[in-house]
Amino acid sequence: MWNNVILMGLAAVLALFCAIVAVCVVLVRRANRERDAAMQEVSDAKTKFLARISNDIKTPMNVIIGTTALGMEEADNPEKVLRHLQEIDTASRFLMTLLNDLVDASKIEMGRFRLHPKAYAFNEFLDSMRTITETACREKGVRFVMPEEDININVMVDPMRFSQLFVNLLSNAVKFTPAGGTVTFRVCNYAIHNNSFSADYIVADTGVGMNEALRDVLFEPFTQTVSARAEERHGAGLGLVIVHNITELMGGTIEIASETGQGTTVKVHLEVELAMIQPEKKTDNLREVQIREILDGKRVLLVEDHPLNVEVTKNILEKQKIEVVCAENGEVAVRMFKEHESGYFDAILMDIFMPAMDGLEAARELRRTKHADARVIPIIAMSAGDSYEDVAACKEAGMDAHLAKPVEPQQLYRVLCEYL
Repeated sequence: MWNNVILMGLAAVLALFCAIVAVCVVLVRRANRERDAAMQEVSDAKTKFLARISNDIKTPMNVIIGTTALGMEEADNPEKVLRHLQEIDTASRFLMTLLNDLVDASKIEMGRFRLHPKAYAFNEFLDSMRTITETACREKGVRFVMPEEDININVMVDPMRFSQLFVNLLSNAVKFTPAGGTVTFRVCNYAIHNNSFSADYIVADTGVGMNEALRDVLFEPFTQTVSARAEERHGAGLGLVIVHNITELMGGTIEIASETGQGTTVKVHLEVELAMIQPEKKTDNLREVQIREILDGKRVLLVEDHPLNVEVTKNILEKQKIEVVCAENGEVAVRMFKEHESGYFDAILMDIFMPAMDGLEAARELRRTKHADARVIPIIAMSAGDSYEDVAACKEAGMDAHLAKPVEPQQLYRVLCEYL
């Protein structure tokens, strides 16, 4: 009798074991299918991403290569060459915007997108938005409306990101508004309370608008309005993702109202801290004659290993009658600096990524030398690395300023003027 009970118990255990194994097999197979589906989804997304970015990079590159070829063929026609150069400039700036958006999107994905607040004059912000948008609207034949506001306060914001938020919104409004339409930017419902500035920022246009399906995915990467004409498609669709993240990091809200063919209205609400300190003084308002007077006859040590960059930067500096002495890496730069007497060099322009000795180590070494100018000579970084961490590393190494490549000539002149 007991043998039968034991046998029946063992059979039950075996049956239960088999059932568990069967369930495990089903679950494993399901997990494998889900894993394969997820991997396929990631692969498809990666493929679409690469195809989209490839197209968005090739479009301006096609303009740059094509117009360069035309310009070389028409070298004897200055007017046509100038027009081609303007087209190359436009395409290059579009390409830089795309690359910057990709870097920002990557930072968002990695959780490294940060704000770095400092004092910023609110009227300066309003003036820059007016200037940038008026220019874009004029080129496209769009009317721009921005009521005059004199909001004479300083706020604690990240000036670059704060401006980027509204430049992206206003750029979208201009892009998707046909000639003859209107783009509006207003700051309204503003008030000061508890040491903060609260306001609504309204960007409205009379453009193509969007349907409900697009509004639902508007803040997902690589979404954009699909135009009937392929050439009307603009950008990789990353601008609003960045806008959304900046707004969230600033503790604000964003609302979008839009209908196909009826235009779009975006309302951003922000409360920002008032600044108790004055913004840093800028040299942007220097006239050309003042720049020339300050820079004329100055001697700069250019530390750069790429021959083409050396040639371009040297030509830019020599336009202002600056004498340029070149060093191909940090090691050579330190030796040249030590070999010359006090006052020989007025400033040093330093690349970061170089062989033998990079720019950071060179700056540290220069500051450590017993040369009379070691502590006072302005060292200005010129680097493709433009993150907050990159700038902080340059400051830590003893550099005075940081310029992100590609460097605008006027920006280079202004920074040199600031330190000279």
